[in-house]
Amino acid sequence: MESPPPALRPVMVVPDFDRIGGYELQALSLARHFRSRGVPTFLLSNNPWGHAPREERDGVAILRLPHSPPHRRNWAALFVAFLRFLQHHRREYDVVHCHALTFLAACCARIGRLLGVPVLVKVATEQDVREYRDQRSLHFRLFFRWLLRADRLLCLSESIRQEAIACGFRPDQAVLAPNGVDTERFAPPAAAARAAARTALQLADGEFAALFVGRLVQRKGMDVLLAAWAASTVARHGRLLVVGDGPERERLAATAQDLGIADRVHFAGERTDPLGFYAAADAFVFPSRREGLPNALLEAMSCGLPSIATRIGGCTDVVADGSGVLVPSDDAPALAAELDRLAGDPAHRARLGTAGRRRIETTFSFAVTAARLQRIYAEVCGRAAPAAVVH
Repeated sequence: MESPPPALRPVMVVPDFDRIGGYELQALSLARHFRSRGVPTFLLSNNPWGHAPREERDGVAILRLPHSPPHRRNWAALFVAFLRFLQHHRREYDVVHCHALTFLAACCARIGRLLGVPVLVKVATEQDVREYRDQRSLHFRLFFRWLLRADRLLCLSESIRQEAIACGFRPDQAVLAPNGVDTERFAPPAAAARAAARTALQLADGEFAALFVGRLVQRKGMDVLLAAWAASTVARHGRLLVVGDGPERERLAATAQDLGIADRVHFAGERTDPLGFYAAADAFVFPSRREGLPNALLEAMSCGLPSIATRIGGCTDVVADGSGVLVPSDDAPALAAELDRLAGDPAHRARLGTAGRRRIETTFSFAVTAARLQRIYAEVCGRAAPAAVVH
């Protein structure tokens, strides 16, 4: 009996990897998953902060090409550096998987044509393709022409895919490829772990805790969440936990003070591991105005947290079939009403938490995501898809 074809080996190109945001963490987690299943995978990045040219993290090799300060980027030199590296290491990978729609992805799309290597480019957020296309400079026009030659545009949501098609990508070129989540790591906590997490955060017995995890930037809608929290009944006896940092933090803290809820809002700052917060919380709230496919929402639902999100592209792809609650964007009263409903109905919370976990397991686990990517890799390489490599 003929053996199934081997899994295809991606090189994960991650621009500015050491910034560590959503797509950087997603790339590292996906590479870790592939490696744990015996699929050789490594991360490749530029190096604007002058970090070590090579390190290993959780068994995944991270390679950084020569340092270029962020305020003095030499794009031609960076293009040549990536071209030389990918040419020299050609036998170590089968496809180039770019994890953000950036100049570097455009360079890789061009390099792929020069080397005869398939290139896939991920688009993480709504409006990114349109904004990139509409840039007026000659450089961006050239880069967009290069991007149009990528073998596949990996769209995190159907709304992003439709935007890409409207901007000139072929329907068979722009494909739906959602993020995944490690369902083993992000799992509903045992009772003892939940009790310990709540004690660590000084949450009283029966105190309702709502959680937000994400960057504190305008598009995440934290100002709306604060207004909703102030208008809710639960704010009088509950706690809002805010995990993340960003340029809006000081303004948001001042807003909480002005609304008279500062003592009921805990700004916890950036955390490399939010698991303790997921374990302690009673509900997850994601009031974003614009998204791709939010990792924090996937993680929260995977942990069995009943979740409220805005009815925008990406969130609507995740929250379906009764697996969570959707409210209009920028609608503080609607958000306040749903917070009060969750706080007052433990049975409703339990149903949503169970349905959310099931939704993640069947549609957004890394096993499902990795299998989908291997099928796409096989398509662009002209090979049969490998069987059961990611389970």
